[in-house]
Amino acid sequence: MTGFVAGGPGSARQALEELMRLTGTVGHVAAGRLVLRSLARLRPEAWITAFADGEGPYVELRRADASERAQEVSLGYLDPARAYQPSAAEAVRASADRPRKEIVELPVVLDEAHARELAAAMLAEMGGHAETARFGTATSDLALEAGDTVRLDGRDGAWLITRIETGLARQMEARLLPPRRRAYPDQGKPPPGPDPLVPLGASRPLVHLLDLPLPEGGDAIAGARFAIHARPFAGYAVGVSRTGDGFDTRSIATRAATTGTLIEALEAGPRGVLDRGRRLVVRLHRGALSSIGEEALLDGGNLCAVQSMSGAWEVLQFANAAETAPQVFDLSGLLRAQGGTEDAMAAGAAPGAAFVLLDAACEALGLGIGEVGRDLAIRVSPLGRLADDPAVVTLSAVLGARSVRPLSPVHLRAEFQPDGALALVWIRRTRIGGDSWDGLDVPLGEERELYSVEIRDGTGAVLSRQAELPALAVPAAEQHAAFGALPATVTVTVAQKSPVWGDGTPSAQTFIRPG
Repeated sequence: MTGFVAGGPGSARQALEELMRLTGTVGHVAAGRLVLRSLARLRPEAWITAFADGEGPYVELRRADASERAQEVSLGYLDPARAYQPSAAEAVRASADRPRKEIVELPVVLDEAHARELAAAMLAEMGGHAETARFGTATSDLALEAGDTVRLDGRDGAWLITRIETGLARQMEARLLPPRRRAYPDQGKPPPGPDPLVPLGASRPLVHLLDLPLPEGGDAIAGARFAIHARPFAGYAVGVSRTGDGFDTRSIATRAATTGTLIEALEAGPRGVLDRGRRLVVRLHRGALSSIGEEALLDGGNLCAVQSMSGAWEVLQFANAAETAPQVFDLSGLLRAQGGTEDAMAAGAAPGAAFVLLDAACEALGLGIGEVGRDLAIRVSPLGRLADDPAVVTLSAVLGARSVRPLSPVHLRAEFQPDGALALVWIRRTRIGGDSWDGLDVPLGEERELYSVEIRDGTGAVLSRQAELPALAVPAAEQHAAFGALPATVTVTVAQKSPVWGDGTPSAQTFIRPG
């Protein structure tokens, strides 16, 4: 051992016990002194052939159950060859099928080869600790003391006396010593560390900026979010600037996001029902994904986002996750186009598209109302690093629109009246508080209810109207004026309108006039 680091306050006994275990050292108190001896140099000092006749057997042996003994040891240490970063050396019994593992973390400085040898020695010695003996000797035999090593008549191996009780007979307890360790030479001075010894460089992170719908329970512009992946992950400050300088720190990322890329293309699928025909195959940069039940799925579990070919993010959920290769997951049982992201779903996602799990590590960016729709500079920098550090990432993005613009209407229907009029109806959605089943209708979520409606006949002509209710009647005369006749086919596009932010995501449907 070339060094020991005292990590904090503690007792001398605790520190010594850990070091003695590591180095194969045993100790006892004699004449008021603590005597330490190496297992590599212990020799039996006496041979006990006569045992006192006590109440029990002459020699009582106890052996711990094999299932209680560790069959694998992981030794944590500080490696000077890696700038004294934490490392681990492992040893495992070759016969172990499913080994019981014991982790030993010690603040000691070791080179890698020596650490492996010590881990193997500790594993070998764990077997010896499992067998103990209790026996009595004559009270006249006062030469033996705790800490002495003896041999027992009829028993193999060397035994270390750990306890002595004096009475009608001297009752002793001893444990079987493991095979002697070889004596290691003095390690001398620690090997030289990296020259020069400087702090390790921070990782340049992978950063995703997501413009998502307002999450359940979110307010303001909580749909503008970021996801950061780095290895190692040291913590990052996220700053925002409208001008490209003078960044205002909005958040501190303390957890790495679960990110990845698509291996296969993802095509558009059905809305509002479970998509059992398509699957999402993703390779993660880190972490894992797991399956959930139907109740958890409908409660919003396993929410994720995939960047479509249009650049917009589709929000979706998955029920089943199967790891088909290391860090490769096959996701099925999809709920598509969540939060009104059907426009992104319709665009589809290509192989290599970004994937982000929308958990607590994917945090809100903290934008203000005045920053919605503006071209912003976003800087992600490792904590404690300067702005010109190579690991600093600066991106530009326009974010926040999904948080403030209305969702697309659904269930758009058309009825052609006998007099040629066109009657349109639809159902509005809300971006705020829409999951409650208690009310008669979902909250409006906007200052007033207003819709933009466009009707096309396929020739390029457009009939535009506005409606204050989720219904609109277009008389035959207006259709004649716009198209020159009653069109046989019409494509209707409806978008809920915000007086402040304009049209939301539109919903379009084509209808054919009967007859």
